[in-house]
Amino acid sequence: MKTIKIFIWIALIGFSTSCEITDANIDPDNPSAESVNAGAIYPGMIAQTHRNSVALGGRIAGIIIQHFDGLDAQQIAYDQYNIGESDSDDLWDFGLYGAGSMKDAYVIIQNNEGEISALAKLYMAANLGVATSAWGDIPYSDAFVGDQGNLNPTYDTQESVYMEIQSLLTEAIDEGVAAGIGEFAGAGSTDDIDWEGVAHALKARYYLHLTSVNGTTAAQNALTEIQQAFSSTTEQPDFVYSTPAQNANPWFLFDNDRPSTLGISQVLVDEMKSQNDPRLPFYTTDEVNFAGVEGLFWGQADSPTPLISYWEVKFIEAEAIVRTGGSDADALDALKEAVTANMEYIGVEGSEISSYVDALSLSGSEDDKIQTIINEKWVALYGNAPLESWVDFRRTGYPELTPSPDAVPNVNPSGIVPRRFLYPISERQANLENYNAAIQAQGGHLLDDDIWAFPNN
Repeated sequence: MKTIKIFIWIALIGFSTSCEITDANIDPDNPSAESVNAGAIYPGMIAQTHRNSVALGGRIAGIIIQHFDGLDAQQIAYDQYNIGESDSDDLWDFGLYGAGSMKDAYVIIQNNEGEISALAKLYMAANLGVATSAWGDIPYSDAFVGDQGNLNPTYDTQESVYMEIQSLLTEAIDEGVAAGIGEFAGAGSTDDIDWEGVAHALKARYYLHLTSVNGTTAAQNALTEIQQAFSSTTEQPDFVYSTPAQNANPWFLFDNDRPSTLGISQVLVDEMKSQNDPRLPFYTTDEVNFAGVEGLFWGQADSPTPLISYWEVKFIEAEAIVRTGGSDADALDALKEAVTANMEYIGVEGSEISSYVDALSLSGSEDDKIQTIINEKWVALYGNAPLESWVDFRRTGYPELTPSPDAVPNVNPSGIVPRRFLYPISERQANLENYNAAIQAQGGHLLDDDIWAFPNN
């Protein structure tokens, strides 16, 4: 397993003696709850961001996208698309807003500038991407200021949130996100992570999210950014969890705490079997277990969670080339590199990789080629980016999933694969006027209601 250890450098942040980090923008004669050093906030903000993608939100998205099957308890309800206001509440309140990673990023950004805040802008952008792709319109421009008296933030449109994501990432690049890391952690502690390349990769991801509404322009923007993204798995931003139980990988923790309630999807297993995919024994040993079993890659206590992976970068490149009318050979090369990178990362033998990758091809219509790319991406994002697979499904229709035959009509009357999360119950209870305005602006509040970026074509 690759061991770029973000957890090492975030620990170091907290004990840094650099005045630039620990004392920036703090007036000792005017202390406030916000006037805390960036080094004290960064560790929790980064850890929570990575957990957001594979904890509650990732688990629900993973069931929706059929990476996982619900076997018992609440997971069966998710499998039946019975996903209500209370089910995503913790992600909203504790993962992102209230005490979550976006609030932490906001505090750093407001109290620091330049290199110190650049990384927080990058992480704020990634968290906004999670939030808006799950709910659509979300609070942002006047969120996070409850201490200033605004307890009822309005909702920004999803279109404007995607614009803000791009602005934040541009600012992170311009303000020295790459140069600032040495100050945070000490030389060498982040190994080879290319943070400027990460920012460009995230820009490409969030441009590609908009292919349903911006078409070729979105793909061209993504392709432009991808040329400046990081170029190997050794440069990607992995969060490697420490082994004490409370700090372990969320997949491992969930399986340990609630055994036999979640299993790997039989749909995924059957697809991998049909393709003789050599990753299958790294995903499951018995077509049910997905975590805590020796030999499995993604379900161990210390399994990493990348903010964005190199294989996702190459899948983005392959799709963008196809959508912009580029060379089939170039698109196929990017696709092969994506699959190869993913397989090498989890430990597949070289001969098995070659056998699988050499059989890949792109042919037929543009849509046929995109289907091939997204199907391969769906397999590769298992265990590390289920929310992104859900985005891919909603904007492309691939992989072609059969909706759950046990779907219930409570919050999804059409029975289709869900298109969004419901806003959490905490918003209805504490921010009713703005909550209602957001629902009205988006045309409804059911799981089968589309959001702006992902119209169901």
